[in-house]
Amino acid sequence: MLKLSPEMEKYGNTLMDGLSRAIARAQEARSRGLDPATDVEIPIASDLADRVEVLVGIKGVAARIRELEAQMSREEAALRIGDDFVAKMFGEKNSDEILDHAIRTAMALLTEGVVSAPTEGIAKVGTGKNDDGSLYLKIYYAGPIRSAGGTAQALSVLVGDYVRARLGIGRYRPRQDEVERYIEEIRQYNSIMNLQYLPSEAEIRLIVENCPVCIDGEATEKEEVSGHRNLERVETNAVRGGMALVLAEGIAGKARKLKSKVEKMNMNDWDWLDKLIAGAAKPGAEEDAPGIKPLDKYLRDLIGGRPVFSYPMRKGGFRLRYGRSRNTGFATAGFNPATLHLLGGFLAVGTQMKLERPGKACGVVSVDSIEGPTVRLIGGEVIRVDDEKTALALTKKVERILDVGEILIAYGDFLENNHPLVPAGYCEEWWLLDQAPGTKPPQDETEALALAGPGGYLYPAYTWYWDDISNDQIRHLADTVSGTGKIEADALVIPLDPNIKESLETLLLPHEVSGGTIRIRTYRAFVAGLGLDEHLKKRDTWNTVPADATPLALVMHLSGLNLRSRSGIRIGGRMGRPGKSKPRKMSPPPHALFPLGESGGARRSFQEASIHTEESDAHATEIDFQKEGGIIEIEVGRRRCTGCGGITYLNRCPKCGAHTMPVYTCPKCGHEVATERCPNCDVPATCSQR
Repeated sequence: MLKLSPEMEKYGNTLMDGLSRAIARAQEARSRGLDPATDVEIPIASDLADRVEVLVGIKGVAARIRELEAQMSREEAALRIGDDFVAKMFGEKNSDEILDHAIRTAMALLTEGVVSAPTEGIAKVGTGKNDDGSLYLKIYYAGPIRSAGGTAQALSVLVGDYVRARLGIGRYRPRQDEVERYIEEIRQYNSIMNLQYLPSEAEIRLIVENCPVCIDGEATEKEEVSGHRNLERVETNAVRGGMALVLAEGIAGKARKLKSKVEKMNMNDWDWLDKLIAGAAKPGAEEDAPGIKPLDKYLRDLIGGRPVFSYPMRKGGFRLRYGRSRNTGFATAGFNPATLHLLGGFLAVGTQMKLERPGKACGVVSVDSIEGPTVRLIGGEVIRVDDEKTALALTKKVERILDVGEILIAYGDFLENNHPLVPAGYCEEWWLLDQAPGTKPPQDETEALALAGPGGYLYPAYTWYWDDISNDQIRHLADTVSGTGKIEADALVIPLDPNIKESLETLLLPHEVSGGTIRIRTYRAFVAGLGLDEHLKKRDTWNTVPADATPLALVMHLSGLNLRSRSGIRIGGRMGRPGKSKPRKMSPPPHALFPLGESGGARRSFQEASIHTEESDAHATEIDFQKEGGIIEIEVGRRRCTGCGGITYLNRCPKCGAHTMPVYTCPKCGHEVATERCPNCDVPATCSQR
């Protein structure tokens, strides 16, 4: 139980008191009947469970969500609550209602009850018939499903499958022309809206042919498909954007994460996710290729003008460091402030960044306790920049960024994305775990070397990036230092040589360049790693070098020190989508104070509308614009007064002053209905007339 300080408790009470006063004032204003509704629509929710219940409008859901979240993760709770709907715990009458409520509730839970996806992103839920006569589940997605994000989109399909299996509904068995329709339609939608992840034709085919649920959707675009039209089980020829989003960015883009949920819930009919993740759907892919491979997916949809900061698993890229700072969380990554400045200012706190792993994107935050970039200045000097002040001072002096620094990623992000843990670079917190309890970090290089004796490891600050260079480069360095190097003024001095300079830069070893020489002030661990003694002479360990030693193993053999890799796995990254703050405008812009309808022409011109002189009979719900002896007719909403029963377009009756309610009419059957959708014809009702 979290205990608040008196100050925090007082602050919380102040916020709640202010909220209560604001709602009371809003309620007073609404009670006058000038607004479409007389009540304040935004209820107060004490927690996530309350938000979900209010959003989906199903009584009793909040209490059950609290019970489930106390026992399991949120994703598991979103699936398990489907069992309660199957048991009709919340008053469901039939299987269609069970499926609809279960999917919407799970979606609201996964999106924390803060977006419109559960209500507007799912148009409807229904069933269809396979060619063998068995039923299958169809989920109709609409455009607002985009707000849910790929993970929630994919999990909504999983929830639907979970519930349909418990209701005894069969799996979807697509026809061949339906499979081809998916392929054509998703590619066409990508040309219209540019999907964040466009699956290949083979991946789309794999998903459609194996997914137990039919991912359907409403027409969201004006454009229609050119082939595979008028299919019996597809209700529209127009492009279905919601379907494309769920299949491409949801199931295909989040296959790894979806697989982890399938395994936790022990669900059947989802084994094909292994093929999707492994790339088996792509011709020539190797399913069982061992080791960690570079991932270039984050570069495939690169747009001109967005810089690439590091390439997949390439030297100089972001060095992984596991951990959390006070300002990091899921889908965020920490960078040293110097890194943000020296990368040209493209990255700032809150900017989206596309990553090679573990997920597809992250938010940028500043963490000054991790290592910054290593740079080469115009004069040849190599230094590591760990603070903002130095970075700003050196901005115009940097010739090349040799290493972009560390990236701080929480273990939870790897878990959440079902990505295997990859090796991280050796760091101070790891070194402390390697030492005896109570050991403190060394104050200088000499102390660090003393602590790296039997059972200890060399302190990270003095462990150079030996596994980034070759054995031949190590031999060349040792020969050069032992042959021409000398110690002057507590620094190692060697002649300037392009090959030696390149090796030192790859090692990220700070050094100065002047007068045709290279001066290394932090040299003791470097000299020891080359198998040289304090007099720069080769040790006997050079006589017994293992033939198959890796560079890091070679340095350990030569020096007699225990070392760990400082490089770890480099992570690629690029600039993501900048925040878009441009106002959304209709083209042409409509008139809000003076609605003109079609009378204003294509430009919604008030002047053009005023030229019309046609007269029409006055109507109880029309707005009359008197001008030059004529009127225009526009479309307005019909509302019935709750007091006198009169029809008007106003929210408050002009005759008796009572509040009015909208009147809906089905355009198909012509009957007046109480909701925005006709329950008999299943089409949107209208409350407008001319």
